This record gives sequence, structure tokens and C-alpha cells, in this order.
Amino acid sequence: MFHIALCSLHGSKNKIDDKITSILGGTAVEHSIVMFDDIDTLIASGKTFHLYFLNKCLRDSNEKKLLSYIEYNKKHSKRTTFNFLTYADDPITDKDCDMILGSIRRYLDYDSMYLCMEFLTDQGFKSIAISKILFFEYCNRKICIKTQHAQYLCDDSLKNVLSLVSGYAFAVPHKSFIVNLRHIASIKEYIITMDDGSKIPLSQKKSHEFRIKYKKYISDHNKRMAKKSKKF
Repeated sequence: MFHIALCSLHGSKNKIDDKITSILGGTAVEHSIVMFDDIDTLIASGKTFHLYFLNKCLRDSNEKKLLSYIEYNKKHSKRTTFNFLTYADDPITDKDCDMILGSIRRYLDYDSMYLCMEFLTDQGFKSIAISKILFFEYCNRKICIKTQHAQYLCDDSLKNVLSLVSGYAFAVPHKSFIVNLRHIASIKEYIITMDDGSKIPLSQKKSHEFRIKYKKYISDHNKRMAKKSKKF
């Protein structure tokens, strides 16, 4: 569960909720949205959130007080480990909606240990943390889900699996594989080595696009880690 605060954005709640629901489709993550009329009401609630979205008209209204409140709760709350604050028009624009989707993906990237997907496997229903998945392999009309500590088989297609993990750190190096970019140890010529030593083929046809995605992931990851190391 991650928690979202909307401040003076009453005309945008449904659109924001629809966007968040779409990005979480197929996952085991739930979300809650709480509406506030102004910053003082938000602070008085004593509640903590992962994402704070405020009407742009409130940009100069008690902003420092709100930042202090968020920082205090970040240090003392056992629940919230990631905080993101931004401003949007009301009603919200498509541009601001895209920004919201980006912020949610950053949240999921930081706290992906809590992001799970459910699969009907040969061992029954399994809720598997995305951060633990190394790769998916299509073989003998089955999907093999390889994690850091286990392996599962399920009746599915790579096309459907790709739609579930779209927007996260996954890419397709070969027609039979989907790999988690965060678990790549190295890429040499046309062989991808994963953290556990598994060797994944990189097809010549997909090599260029895959390497571009991987380089972008590494660049974005390094930037996020640099920001995370700084004081909020």
C-alpha cells in the first residue's frame, strides 16, 4: 500500500485515481488517496504519505512548513520511506498526469521490495516481489519465472507478462526472454550474465534497442541514487 495526499485538487481526483490504477494493474500493490482543502489541514491530520500533490496556487502557502513536516515524518515514521512532493493545476493537465506516473514509478523503483505480482504457478498462487525476479523465459509453452531464490512455472505468454512489467526495469533481449535490468551483472558481445550467473542470449536484432534501454536505466538509476543520498 502506498499513500497519496491531494491538496486543493478536488477536480482532479478521479483522473489521478484512474492513472494510478492503470499503472498498478496486474500488481498486488494497493493505494489510497486522501483529499485536503489546504496545507494547514494536511499537517493537522498528522498523517504521512509517500506522494504529495498540491494545487499550484498553494506553492507559496506554508510550503516551508510542509517541507519541515514531511522531513520530520520521514525521520520518525516506520511506514513511509519515500516522499515526493509536486504541484499540479486543477483540473490536472495531461502533462502533470505524466509527471505523476513518473513519480509513482520512482516510488516503485525505490521500494520495489514491496511491489509484488501474483502468478498461478505449478506451486499454486504465488505473490512474487518484482525486485526478486531475475528473468522470465518462455520454454515448452510455459513461462519460467526465475527469482533470486526460486523458480516457478506458469501457463502464460511473454506478451502478457511484458504488459504486466511494462514501465518497470525490464526489457526484451531475445524473443524467449524478459530480463530485469537491475540484475544484469554484465553484457559481453551477445551474452547477458545475470547476478546469479545465468546466461541470457542477446539477439543481434534486439541488441541495439536493448543496450540503449540498459544504458538509460543505469544513467537514471545513478541519478536517483545521487538524489537519494542528499537531504530531502
